Amino acid sequence: MESTNKMEQYMQSHPPIIPQSYPWLVIRDGKHLERQKIFNISKDKYYSITIPEMHNKMICTSTNEWLLLNDLDSKDLSLLNLLSREVVQLPRLESFTDSDVCILCPPTSESNQDCYVMIIDRSSCKFYFCQPGDEEFSEQEFEFDLEEQEYEFGAMCISAATMFRGKVYFLTRFPRIDLVSSYALFTAEFVGSNLHFTRITREGFPEPSPPEIPTTNDYLIESGGELLYICKMRGGWDAKMILGFIILRMNFLRQAWEEVNNIGGWTLFLSQDRGLEHKAISCFAAEGVKQNSIYFTKPFDRFYYVFDLENNSISKSLPCPTVSKFMSRLDWVLIPITKS
Repeated sequence: MESTNKMEQYMQSHPPIIPQSYPWLVIRDGKHLERQKIFNISKDKYYSITIPEMHNKMICTSTNEWLLLNDLDSKDLSLLNLLSREVVQLPRLESFTDSDVCILCPPTSESNQDCYVMIIDRSSCKFYFCQPGDEEFSEQEFEFDLEEQEYEFGAMCISAATMFRGKVYFLTRFPRIDLVSSYALFTAEFVGSNLHFTRITREGFPEPSPPEIPTTNDYLIESGGELLYICKMRGGWDAKMILGFIILRMNFLRQAWEEVNNIGGWTLFLSQDRGLEHKAISCFAAEGVKQNSIYFTKPFDRFYYVFDLENNSISKSLPCPTVSKFMSRLDWVLIPITKS
């Protein structure tokens, strides 16, 4: 009986990271991010883990059990499989910054042939991409014939991107003289070894837009077979106060965005690290996970927050009281249950 209790105690403190229908919250702190925890939101329980391959590395993005990591000192890029601990080294990208958008099409059990990593420089609108085994990243600048009025006031940038139906969808943003940005949705897909760009939308977001909101974070995400745009509105003197969220869905028949006030049984999970780098996950709400809500994190903040879309309220929870108050890094990572 005593050995059984010891085994149960060990499993509670050293759990395997297993697939489940909702994301794990990966918590790291320490000088080199060497202290690691995972938090199960359904069970409201955290566990200590040790993954040396994650020490001193930023989680740029994740797809299934694969993470794209960036070493905070050397800036080396790599892929890590959380289940097998397999590491795949990638070429260096000297221009990589925290504000770049990262896309990961992960390896499969059969082949790495369809695996690629794409890194998008928001300000220069340059796309960098490679496959495992490549010696360097390929580079391609986004070029498209735009109407003159779309870029008459300031430079274009790319605000968000995601994988959807096998293509990369991304949002371009054009500042306008009336201070309300104009957005356009594009796809990027490989034709041979180059990217081909296609414009999807011909009109901007539904009015009214909130021009009085000084700072926003933009997300694109696949949810329930639909493409959603999420705008996180921030305010306050340091722009850290979350004012609320706007959700739009893409109507591909009309090639236009439509406002969404209710996502039903779905839940959205948003991660934000330092800079502008952010990630989004969608899943159907499980037991203990609040549906029709947005779970989100803040940079260097040990709390996670829940925005209730029904009553527009925000609550916060402390997943682990033993981590740093000001230097913690929290990332949502979904390892889906695969059907055999």
